[in-house]
Amino acid sequence: MPHLAKNHPRFTRLILPALVAAITPYMAHADESELRLEEVIVTAQKRAQSLQDVPISVAAISGEKLEDAGIETLEELTAQIPNIHFTETGFSTQVRVRGIGSDNSQGFEQSVGMYVDGIYHGRAQLFRTPMMDMERAEVLRGPQSTLFGKNSIAGALNLTTARPTEELEGQVSLAYEPEYNGQELNAVVSGPLSDEFRARVAIRQFMEDGYFQNTFKNTDEPESDESAFRLSLEWDATDDLSLFLKAERNEFNTVGRPIETNFDVSLQPGGPNYGQILASLGQPALDSQEEYTRQFDFDETSENVIDNITFNADYAINDYTLTFVTGLLDFDYDERCDCDYTASQILPLELGETYEQFSQEIRIASPTDGRFDWIAGLFYQDWDQTFYDDLGISSTNFLPTVASRVSDENAGLALLADTALRRDFEQSSESWAGFGQVTWHATESFRLTLGARYTEEEKEASKILFLKDLDSNEPLSSATNPLTPLIAQVYLGVFGVEAEQTQVVIPGPGAAPIPLAYAGHNVSKERKEEVFNPLVNVEYDINDDMMGYISYTTGFKAGGFDPRSNSVGSFSTPDPFGDAPAEPNPFQWFEFEEERAVAYELGLKTTLLDGRGEFNAAVYRTEYEDLQISQYDGRVGFNVGNAKETVVQGIEIDGRWALTENLGASYGFSWLDFEYTDFFNGNCYAGQPGQHTDVNGDGTFDLCDYTGKRGVYTPDYTLNASLDYRRPLFDGIDLKGFIDWQRVDGHNVHVNLDPRGEIDAYNVVNARIGFDADRWSVALLGRNLLDEYIVAYSANAPLSTNTFGTNTYYSVIRRPRTIAIEGRVTF
Repeated sequence: MPHLAKNHPRFTRLILPALVAAITPYMAHADESELRLEEVIVTAQKRAQSLQDVPISVAAISGEKLEDAGIETLEELTAQIPNIHFTETGFSTQVRVRGIGSDNSQGFEQSVGMYVDGIYHGRAQLFRTPMMDMERAEVLRGPQSTLFGKNSIAGALNLTTARPTEELEGQVSLAYEPEYNGQELNAVVSGPLSDEFRARVAIRQFMEDGYFQNTFKNTDEPESDESAFRLSLEWDATDDLSLFLKAERNEFNTVGRPIETNFDVSLQPGGPNYGQILASLGQPALDSQEEYTRQFDFDETSENVIDNITFNADYAINDYTLTFVTGLLDFDYDERCDCDYTASQILPLELGETYEQFSQEIRIASPTDGRFDWIAGLFYQDWDQTFYDDLGISSTNFLPTVASRVSDENAGLALLADTALRRDFEQSSESWAGFGQVTWHATESFRLTLGARYTEEEKEASKILFLKDLDSNEPLSSATNPLTPLIAQVYLGVFGVEAEQTQVVIPGPGAAPIPLAYAGHNVSKERKEEVFNPLVNVEYDINDDMMGYISYTTGFKAGGFDPRSNSVGSFSTPDPFGDAPAEPNPFQWFEFEEERAVAYELGLKTTLLDGRGEFNAAVYRTEYEDLQISQYDGRVGFNVGNAKETVVQGIEIDGRWALTENLGASYGFSWLDFEYTDFFNGNCYAGQPGQHTDVNGDGTFDLCDYTGKRGVYTPDYTLNASLDYRRPLFDGIDLKGFIDWQRVDGHNVHVNLDPRGEIDAYNVVNARIGFDADRWSVALLGRNLLDEYIVAYSANAPLSTNTFGTNTYYSVIRRPRTIAIEGRVTF
């Protein structure tokens, strides 16, 4: 893939020296004896602690910084912190910490657990929820199974919303971005309703035209319309009992997507690319230039509604604290996807999901001033999920009307007219866990922490994939349509879909049909898992300002069932690819196994120059077994499997520095080494020859060997640096600003690790400059000031490879440079 991220070496040649030159005069006149960093308080261990006292690798961002930087999505948050990556895809949302995350599948819970006010948000769609009125965001790196649970095997996002205040206060802010007509309103009112009762109300409204141009429809996309409402209540019921209740609704809708075709070549030397083939068949043009333009004909929409209710009760029993955290969470979304990623009518897909979750945690925490302190608890959660998609092929669709001209072999495509493919998936889970962690203060300098979590979970799921008549919505059958076996054969040959009606393989003209071993795509299954995850952590205070730690922990992510695969199992006698496994598995493409991890970490937390600076470092190694992987199958689906062994190791450094009374800095660095050490069954990229045999005797087909390769989104290094400046100008008016810089090394963004999906290193620079007074502020906020073209995700356009013989990518592109003006009024 040619030059997917534009490099800007002038940044390191010109801008960084200028920043250093600007800082130097202030450093020369600083009174070091008076400079102190403000303490950062986190709840990474379910207690309020100083960040410097927490013996794990944690990064935290305050609510003030989130507000000033306009950080309202996880994608914007990741630009502040090394070793975390966020991307949206055509079908899902992914977050990775230390290179580990979850791929495209609505059946996945995420490897990075997200917790909002203590409530687990584990589904991919929830990662798209905009943030507003936050108190703090914490990123915990590495497995966090003991206190946060089974699915935090890569790390955890611990997000805390702002609480009601003792005094009446409020704020209204307006922002306008002229380039793409972005308009945003945020408003907060907080204060007491009585001596013991407080309330806080926050609202947000955002609209934008979009930063892509759909040249086929002459529209700007993705057009966004987002709204949110949150009510928080706090009641000091007695001297010992405090209650907190939060109710929130988020709605975020888009028309169009930030996706364009940006790579298109023939797999045959000198042959036509996908765009040329479509043009030769009378189809609209396909532009593969990297220029924020797209050609899509289907009306793409995404409509999302998320509701949650959180209840928290803290009861003091002498010096102990008993805590109840109850959560109700549900969401539903409906989407329309132009899933051929062209202006031709080929794959118009409608899909949607509903999800309902209930959770209850009860824990008790001891005081922290004794020889031992501890925390223990019980956790229960259940959830229900449904997912569907519907692919309708009308009589005017490109496939039955035009594509049959490509070759005689495709003449059967005419049978697809006025048919549809429907997928229905249901899944439910019930789990409980008991956990505890105890710290022994052996001496004033030495502490030993032991922890463990025991989890049981039961899941069940069912999936049916069937063909139907487009007009009547009734399933196809030989009784009503004698061509049904042939139609099913065409779906199998073109899309790789084994539907409920797919009973036989028809090898060719005049040949007898061959019955399939697993005829009919209607599967259901149950699974139960039990796991014990221990933790050992040793801390030693080297001196009053330096603490070292070493930890050993294990992680676990539950297995489950996949809705996205179009295959029900493996064929047999004969197998279309060659050798059949000795023991065919009808659930090979439906069920996936649990992930497990063993992690080691050595860390250092240091305070420098009497609190003026901080330097923190961590060295880690995590060994994963059966990492859950979802990869494009080369046609229109995704297959889930397990990578047998993966090793992730690296170094993380971060800290802060009070340069002067007016100027502060923060910095971060990560180096990441990622390797699949045993992964034979990866899906092949376009043009890559596969094995299609059972190489290692485990009963599954091995396709393309990924052993020794890095995964997607695993840059060798990430660098972060930030400067925050505040200086009085006039009576009651301050000049306030910041500049943030992140450099991400080149890495692969192609879901099947096509080498041409390797992007260049890129820089992201964000900045704010403005005037702050007691009751008002006005500022300019710029993002991606170097205007980098950044590819966040790439995959092959469906059918381009197997039907037309091309390697054609659709890619998600991040936002270009934007500059907004923002005004706030407080009271």
